This record gives sequence, structure tokens and C-alpha cells, in this order.
Amino acid sequence: MTTISTPTELITAVPFLLHSQPESALVLIALSEGVVELAIEVQLPTAAPSELGEEFLAPLRATSVDQLLLLAYLPTDYEREQGVAIAEQLLGHCEEIAPVKDFLIIHRGRWRSFLCKDEECCDPAGQALPDIASSQIAAEHVFQGLVMPPLSEQSKEPPRLDQLIEEAQSEFQRCEVTLRSKRGVIALLRLITHFTIHGAIEDERIAADALVGLSDIQVRDFAIGSHGDENLELHQKLWQALLDIAPPGFRAPVATLLALVHYEGRDSQAAQSALERSLCDDPHYSLAHLLQKTFAAGWPPEAFTTMRHELHPKLRAELLS
Repeated sequence: MTTISTPTELITAVPFLLHSQPESALVLIALSEGVVELAIEVQLPTAAPSELGEEFLAPLRATSVDQLLLLAYLPTDYEREQGVAIAEQLLGHCEEIAPVKDFLIIHRGRWRSFLCKDEECCDPAGQALPDIASSQIAAEHVFQGLVMPPLSEQSKEPPRLDQLIEEAQSEFQRCEVTLRSKRGVIALLRLITHFTIHGAIEDERIAADALVGLSDIQVRDFAIGSHGDENLELHQKLWQALLDIAPPGFRAPVATLLALVHYEGRDSQAAQSALERSLCDDPHYSLAHLLQKTFAAGWPPEAFTTMRHELHPKLRAELLS
């Protein structure tokens, strides 16, 4: 029987216990004196915890259970609040049967413990999933002559942002010189659309493409007017979210854009703070220096609105024609 003592061992053991990699599913594992007695999988969202009845729980009650291990493999499009609601309902059902030793949430290539609330111990953003194919249990499985269970893409660690940026830079360099700015603008518009729908940056590949695109001055200038008159607050949140994940060397354009939308929104203190972040990333970033002088001279926010109205349609026609 398989013995499980750590979250990593639990995650790597599940595909072997079920003979497949769960996707959009709940997994309940019954332990007796630390040894796995039973593993049950039920699909989401058609079998949400509120719909689980005695038929689902009966196998657990029939075993000599002294502890339970729970895992929720959430669909990629689930938001954090949905995952929390499901976890709370499932936890309530299972605690009626036996104490829950651990409860892991697997979502978008990362895992976290639902029971651990100590952020110093457990990062709320989660940890990258272990490499199941190279785990000790996989080696033992193969050594015994058993077939490896099929593993989904979710079980693999997703590329890091710096890797995605390197890939985006390579693609940008392969693009024809005359089309690079257009490619950057399209990447930027994809990011804006993505953020408008999700209210957050959920896809780092889209973010990487936009960060590389913004290194092009024409793309950055296009971004200055991309919010129009009705989306100023949305773009304040967008540039802040992008700045929060941008690595060194890619922060100056984003911080400068953030400074502009804050200034147009009449928050000069936040605008100045964003400019300082831009110059920390690139002390020679010319637009940041120009804006420092402009802000200090007391230019009214309306002047930037007027400038945007005049320049953005021209840039849009030039870059997207």
C-alpha cells in the first residue's frame, strides 16, 4: 500500500491511485494508520459538493477511516472565490466522516493547502506542481513493470514569466522590422481585452507579449491613449497589475503609463511615485524625465486628455492599417 507523508507525495501519488490524472475533479483519499485504503474521484462541476449525497460518501463510511485527504482539481477558468466555496462545502461533508488531514487545491499549474492560513508557510499564490513523471513513485511503478498513468498538461509546471518573455523577444526579432510595432500593438490590445474580461492578468503569455511590445516606443505611445475617456480606472488597475509582475528591464514603460493615467485621474502623488519606479528601472528613460518636468511645471490633466485625443487616432491609423 502507498504511504503518504507530504503534500508533494500526495500530489504525485494521486494519478497512480486512480490510474489517471484528475481534471476538473474532486479526489477523496481514506487513510487508516497513515496507509491509503481507498481513493474516490468525482467530476466537477456536474457533481458539485452541494449535490453529493450518500451514494458518494457511502464507500468512505464502509472503510475503517481514521483520516481523510482531499484534493480539488479546479478548471482553469474557475475564479478563486469559486474554488473557496467548493472547498468549504466539501470540507463540511467530509468532516462528518473523519478528520481531514490535508486539503490541497490544484489550479492553473499550482497547488496550495486550503487548511493552512499561515502565509509565511504557504504562499496564497500556491507552489508549482511537482514533476510527477520523474517522482520516486513513478520510478517504483515503472520498476515493477506497471504502465504509467496518462498525465495531463496541468500536471506539468507552467513556463515562468521570464521564459515566456524570452520566447516573445525571439518571436519579435523574427518578425519583419516594418511589422514589429503592429505586432506589439496587437499584443497590447490582447492584454487589454483579457484584463477587461477577467479583471486580472490570468495568462502570463499574453502579459509577456505585451511587455516585449511596450519596449517599442510606438507601441508605448499607442498605449498612452488606449484607455479612451471611459476606461481610465480600468487602465490604472491594468498598468499596476502589469507593473507588479514585470521583471527588471521591462518596468520603465509600464510605470510611465501608470504615471500618466494617475496624473490624468488627478492623483499627482501616485503619478510621481510611478515615475520614480520607472527611473529606478531605467535612470535614462526619456519619457519619464520629460513627464517629471511636465508634472513639476503644473500642466493641467486636461492637457494630457487633449493630447491623447489628437495623437491616438493618428497612431491607431498608422500602426493598424
